Amino acid sequence: MKRSEINQAIDYVIEKCKEVNLPLPPFAYYGVKEWKNLKNDESELVDNMLGWDVTDFGENNLKEKGLIVFV
Repeated sequence: MKRSEINQAIDYVIEKCKEVNLPLPPFAYYGVKEWKNLKNDESELVDNMLGWDVTDFGENNLKEKGLIVFV
């Protein structure tokens, strides 16, 4: 899977969450820059592996067989 596909999938889910008024925590919107520059009090995000999980289960078909989860 290309990073651009992953980013599109995450953006899609974020938009759907907004449509149904499902709030997400601030780190749901972090990009590469924010993840690389986490503050000391945000170490729990990495320690607990929180954030987006995106997989196509090796099928190269995210839309039909993929899964996007926010933890």
